[in-house]
Amino acid sequence: MVPRGPAAALEFYAPRFTLNGAEETADAFTSGSLAWREHFSGFSATVDEVIVCGDRVISRTTFRGTHQGAFETVPVTGRSIDVSGIDVFRFRDGRVVEHWHEADHYAMFVQLGATPRLDAASVVNAAPGPSAVTK
Repeated sequence: MVPRGPAAALEFYAPRFTLNGAEETADAFTSGSLAWREHFSGFSATVDEVIVCGDRVISRTTFRGTHQGAFETVPVTGRSIDVSGIDVFRFRDGRVVEHWHEADHYAMFVQLGATPRLDAASVVNAAPGPSAVTK
């Protein structure tokens, strides 16, 4: 049986790996996955396509859930999200040692009714990630 859910990360990822260029641990990644489930009930990730090339696996994934917990700067909306993403995994010894993740966070915030700030100051000063939004 293939492990499922956030705990599967402990078997899928090396204990230490890089996520979008920064060092991460499988434990921290699992905690982050659990947080998404707290914010979005029924959270799921459907793998729509997989491409394997040597030690790399690329997946096109759709993330879904219902916004039931405050997330970033957005209070609970009860709205559903349907967000596409691409993941590139590099494996060594059967585990992920490098993971690049991109998802359409702009579309997610629009689906939640949040208005992304697109002024020059927020773009220049924003940290990586979807934090430059207003409700």
